Amino acid sequence: FFFRAHRMASTTTQRQALLSAVAALPTADDGSWSVPAPILKATSTSEADAKRHVLSFSAWAQGAVRQLPEASEHEATDFSDYYKIVMSRVQLVYAKATQPAGELRFPACRFQTQLRRRPQVVKDGAARELGVFDSGAGPEMVGSYEGSSAAFRAALQAVGERRFRAATLRRLIAARGPPAASIEESLAPVNEEWVRLLSGSRLFELLDDGVGFSASGGVQVRVELQGGQAVVLAQGPWFRVTFAETPILQCMAQFMTESVQTEGDHGAARWCRDALMNFAVAAHSVQERVHAPGLGSVSFFAGRRAPHADFHLLQHLYLQQLWPAFATSSLFAGRVLPRCRLVGTSAHEGPMALMALEAPLDARLPLSSVLWTVLFWACTGNRTVLPDAFGSATFKHMLLELGLLPDVAMARQDSGRLARFAAIFPETRRMASEIEEFADIEEALRCGYRYFGAGGFFGEKRRGLAEFSIAAKITTALCPAADGTLRVGHAGKLGDFSEGSWADFSEEKHGGTARAKFIVPAEVDRDEMFARLLGYARAGDALHDAATAASAGGGGAAPGTLLVRADAEAL
Repeated sequence: FFFRAHRMASTTTQRQALLSAVAALPTADDGSWSVPAPILKATSTSEADAKRHVLSFSAWAQGAVRQLPEASEHEATDFSDYYKIVMSRVQLVYAKATQPAGELRFPACRFQTQLRRRPQVVKDGAARELGVFDSGAGPEMVGSYEGSSAAFRAALQAVGERRFRAATLRRLIAARGPPAASIEESLAPVNEEWVRLLSGSRLFELLDDGVGFSASGGVQVRVELQGGQAVVLAQGPWFRVTFAETPILQCMAQFMTESVQTEGDHGAARWCRDALMNFAVAAHSVQERVHAPGLGSVSFFAGRRAPHADFHLLQHLYLQQLWPAFATSSLFAGRVLPRCRLVGTSAHEGPMALMALEAPLDARLPLSSVLWTVLFWACTGNRTVLPDAFGSATFKHMLLELGLLPDVAMARQDSGRLARFAAIFPETRRMASEIEEFADIEEALRCGYRYFGAGGFFGEKRRGLAEFSIAAKITTALCPAADGTLRVGHAGKLGDFSEGSWADFSEEKHGGTARAKFIVPAEVDRDEMFARLLGYARAGDALHDAATAASAGGGGAAPGTLLVRADAEAL
């Protein structure tokens, strides 16, 4: 009862704040209001155009906001993306292919969260960092984990009690957009067993402090302090625990956002008003400057970190009528709203899990990421790649040397530089999904990208103040060995280098920035893992750089290769 009451109180407060913010939106350009300058900058929009966009949205929202469906009782799939129901079925196939009949507790994977950047909160007129996940936070921060842990655990417990519903799982499969048609056709033979295994089960069990994980067959979650900061760990069968990742991130996002509103000078209605303006200008900018001229297609990748459920649904309702071919990744919106068409493919958890599970493949190079790729292709019929986990150039050259590069249908850029990624995959359709500002879309268009995915850009991230940055990755996997012992493997993710080529990486110049997003388990040597992945990425970037130089100088084929015959035979 306590957890349900906590959830309902939060939901009611969110709805009231949104209603108040919409009612306070301007309805005429009477000179009494302006669009905040940080929004103009982030959307590369003039004051006149921004006001026009806000007024268009306001005229629609005054009536539409009261038509929002009630969604106070969430389900286990809410705040996950469509790729989760795709990958979970591929993960089930992997489990059935590699484990004894009927043994679906393994492989077990463990997600680990990371708070990469604390949000700022304006308190008593000054901007300070929020410390609700920091143990022993000093007076320079607002809040501490000691003061917030009980409330956060209550929120996390409520998330864990959400249930999978068979009807919802089937509805979400049927709601796939046209780009996902081949995926659903390919995975259809798995659907009924997958639905049966998930239906009725809760999302996860929150363990008491100090209680360790067990191979129960369900998903278990722990909160522990690492380096003075709260970290959430989720462990269970891979095809089940995948659904815990993004609802946990959403819970953290909502908890921090509500803490900012409660502890700061600006309340929930102010947050909603700024978010609504940000959304209106961003949504219309994309429609007028990308969709209408036929320059590209932008999909709404949101939900995993959405701090306000009602605002999230309102965004979907508006985009459905503003964008002619609207597509979203949100399973929450797909469940609650009619006419949502879901899109998505895969994520980094695939190659990261196989790095931990198929470690012998990676003695020289990350061949396990190729194994994940061909498994995903075979199960789904979709040949999109997300190549940056251990360096996009390394992944590209491995595919090239294995004869698989011509089969790639689309390459998704998620880190590093847009121009460099385009140079690595010059003949492949490309998607840019690291969109922070409209300038990123403009640069991507100049580099030949035609497909985009964005979420926080459309209003969830505040402008003008530092906003939180959170992530979760698979860092550990467990599987029985042939002798019956439990084999434990670990993984990390490097991404593409923000400065260009990993071959030019200098520990002295770039080490701090490069390691800021590097997630590894507490029991793993962080420096050793970083050096290993850096070696993988450097090899491919050096080969790409040499090939580029040879081409510019009128030379012939790329000098050298990455793989040897033994690599291909092992794969």
